[in-house]
Amino acid sequence: MGTRLGMTLRARIRRAWESITEPRHLKATYFVIYGVALATGFATLLRPPQSIEGALGTPLTAMWAAFVIMGAFGGMLTVFPGWWFAERISIVMVWTGAAIYFGVVLILHVAQSGSRLTQMGWIALGAAVFFVRWLLIRKYTFEPRR
Repeated sequence: MGTRLGMTLRARIRRAWESITEPRHLKATYFVIYGVALATGFATLLRPPQSIEGALGTPLTAMWAAFVIMGAFGGMLTVFPGWWFAERISIVMVWTGAAIYFGVVLILHVAQSGSRLTQMGWIALGAAVFFVRWLLIRKYTFEPRR
């Protein structure tokens, strides 16, 4: 009985995977990236970094986290169906959250001793992942169907 259940589960997973239009691996990867961004947004909202929250204040930190949460959630909803116009809006929301974070880190880099260049580099790299997605989906409102 266990083998039959395993086969059914595998068949369902395979059917779900095959229902995703190509490029499946790229869409699945971006879904996971949006999921990581969503988790990061919630982590920031629930337990913000003290150095950032101290510089921004609680309301602006919550706003930055909310942009990331809304953008990431929107991206997760739109990446598989190919609603590129909505996914681009989601990307802009994630960028807005990242830009606020980057700005605060830049101010802290200038105003305090020590270096924040590594932190700024990782923020830029994270934003660049979404820039690549933007480049891939910039031409159409919806994903063209084959």
